[in-house]
Amino acid sequence: MSITLNQMSTIFALLAISATVNAEGHQYLPKPPSVTNALEYDQNVDLENYYVSEKLDGVRAIWTGKELVTRSGRVLNAPNWFVRALPNISVEGELWAGRGAFSQVQKTVLDKIPNDEQWQGITFMLFDVPGHLGTFEQRYEYLTSYCNSLPYTHIQCVEQKLIATHKELASLLVDVTEYEAEGLMLKVRHEIYHPGRNSSLIKVKTVQDTEGVVVGYKPGKGKFNGVMGALLIEIKGGVRLYVGTGFTDEERKQLQRLVKSLLSNTMDGLIMACRGLPDFIALESKSS
Repeated sequence: MSITLNQMSTIFALLAISATVNAEGHQYLPKPPSVTNALEYDQNVDLENYYVSEKLDGVRAIWTGKELVTRSGRVLNAPNWFVRALPNISVEGELWAGRGAFSQVQKTVLDKIPNDEQWQGITFMLFDVPGHLGTFEQRYEYLTSYCNSLPYTHIQCVEQKLIATHKELASLLVDVTEYEAEGLMLKVRHEIYHPGRNSSLIKVKTVQDTEGVVVGYKPGKGKFNGVMGALLIEIKGGVRLYVGTGFTDEERKQLQRLVKSLLSNTMDGLIMACRGLPDFIALESKSS
């Protein structure tokens, strides 16, 4: 089914009209934006059809034309000066503060009350235009032209390159990860924007991600008595395992309260995005 530019703009405008508020006071769109999710890399990929760029370790965000939101639909309370130059169609990118600064980005952009000084250290690195009907080459041309026209430095375009061989790709992966980059992204050049998990977007990492559903938890013992000890995760294929490392003490307290409350209220789980070592645990209701 094809969607016209007007229809696409209408969809994002409707999504931006109203938002729900959860128990923590965070606003969410009624329905999360439809974005492309990456497949894992393998050597059968025809690199001639792809651009390659650095995989930025930040918070993925979508500008709907009116609001800045995460891919789960959470509305981000960015300062007015940060978003006022963004276009009236949807663009997608990474809120980023440089390599190895993910925690700083997370703390800054997820705050309910924006801190201007902290937002000064955030750059919106644009990498796609869901509201544009052209191929990625055409969307990239739009992004570079748009970013080059801006007098601001906090909105930039992710650089895309062509690469010839898988050996060259592997060498580039080694180079960027040596400097604390998360990995690489491959974006198909000659296709329109395809929401959902598909081969138009491929991630190349030294440590692979996975997704699972939180179906329970294990109370902590010893120094973790009274807080969450480990989350019980069900991953693809019905395999269940406990994830109990990589959490701060405060995260353990919050997750104990959150998971216990949600599971006791007949929810059947939470979507959990695991990023290799769980330095960032994103929990979303399964219905979102």
